[in-house]
Amino acid sequence: MREDILDYLNDNQVPEFTVTDQLPWTKDGEALYLKNLKVLYVDQPQTIQEPLFDTLDGGFGGNENTTVSIYVTTDAKILPSNYEAMINTVKSGVIETGISGETQKVTNVTTEYTADELVTRFDYNFTKFICNN
Repeated sequence: MREDILDYLNDNQVPEFTVTDQLPWTKDGEALYLKNLKVLYVDQPQTIQEPLFDTLDGGFGGNENTTVSIYVTTDAKILPSNYEAMINTVKSGVIETGISGETQKVTNVTTEYTADELVTRFDYNFTKFICNN
């Protein structure tokens, strides 16, 4: 899944922004995206299962939710001229990556200020129904 997202971002790069295959964190937990402005970092997928029902014969039905986060930091005082284009391109990736089998695909975008920098986080949320009998 992470590779599919990296492929999409590399194939649809926005001028002034680059994509790295590095994870957003060092082994010590330091955020690399805070050091390197205008570089998109894709995190590892995080998956949880939410049960919806159990059957009398031991079956199970539920949703499997997978979230992949993408981080990018820019100068908050002077946003790059292609900032909005980058936002739209990354938001579209949840649909355009070619990841299939999901019943729902959603992108959440949040921003926060860290000193004079604007950190933009994209959360690709994929939901699929799972069932065992």
